[in-house]
Amino acid sequence: MSEHESGREIQRDPQVLEGEDELPRQPAPPLDPYTPDPGESPGEARAYGVMRLALVPLAILVGAIVLYALLR
Repeated sequence: MSEHESGREIQRDPQVLEGEDELPRQPAPPLDPYTPDPGESPGEARAYGVMRLALVPLAILVGAIVLYALLR
């Protein structure tokens, strides 16, 4: 297949910046407009607390299964 038939767009004249050094440089990509919040929200903090509490019954269940297997 030729370059034209493959469906890929080929940049014939690449955009480069000229500077004092000898290496051609590509322009910097635009900044990402999404900036995450610096910390978790109050709702996330509550959700993580509930998840930690949910580990307690699971740990008890796993411990009971291990004890049952050892004492059987």
